[in-house]
Amino acid sequence: MAAHPAGASPARRAPVRFPLRLDRIVHRSFSAGTTRIDDPFSRRHFADLSALYGVEPRPEVADAAGNTFAAMSAALLADLTPEPADIGLAVVAHATPDLDCRRAAVTCLSEIIPGRPLVFTVADCGSAAPFAALELADAYIRRHGHRTAAVFVLDQARLPYETGRHLAGDAGAALLFTAAGRAGSLAMRRMSGVAAEDVPAAVRTALDELECDPEVPAVLSPGLRAARDLPGHTGLTVSAPDGFPASGVFGALAAEVGCVTPAEGRDARRVLVDHDPDSAELSVCLLDRGAP
Repeated sequence: MAAHPAGASPARRAPVRFPLRLDRIVHRSFSAGTTRIDDPFSRRHFADLSALYGVEPRPEVADAAGNTFAAMSAALLADLTPEPADIGLAVVAHATPDLDCRRAAVTCLSEIIPGRPLVFTVADCGSAAPFAALELADAYIRRHGHRTAAVFVLDQARLPYETGRHLAGDAGAALLFTAAGRAGSLAMRRMSGVAAEDVPAAVRTALDELECDPEVPAVLSPGLRAARDLPGHTGLTVSAPDGFPASGVFGALAAEVGCVTPAEGRDARRVLVDHDPDSAELSVCLLDRGAP
């Protein structure tokens, strides 16, 4: 991702107002999986990667079992739609590489979702990956007229090499969107080139553009602090758990609202705020659970 000069103005995008409504959001933490990566191909593959990028291998992880993004996606899909359901578009987002490169989540989803879904992966965006996935889904829904869409947000901690970041476990969240979704409408504002010192002003701008009142409860990514980064905010705040760069804020949102019925008033709204200091991406997403 391109570097942004110090002091440069953040790149502005128009707010996205998602064309479909959120119907369900689910979250799951995964215990030790069943996929092993101690076979000759995997050992050679990860040894080559570690040497190429100059990172330290973690042999104790390579000798254990873990969860692939494919397995996590399949489990989340079962939670999201217990009965098989046509989903026209599915987007997978993750901030780390997968455990096993031989079985991709997009391939798995294209096989187990009925019909012929359009399936994408968004990666290499840090904690902005799920918001970039929502932005991509928005564009394809508008272009192709999909009536259902799902976004899968995945985290993987059992990587057999040092990643340079704290990873707390394997977890994922999944969001289902339909034309008559019962959990609310989604609006989002993203900015590029937002340095840490610019976050308070950029967040204020994003919240104003989304018409988000200061008392709306907020879910913050781990590096953000309400007193410092949300000037004037008077609502409750929840911090997403550290170590889940992609799914953390959506897991916290799922715990807050779950599968809900339409509500009234400002308490029916939740705002997610994420800032990735490495990519300088700011993402602000407003869920309005009120009736349309």
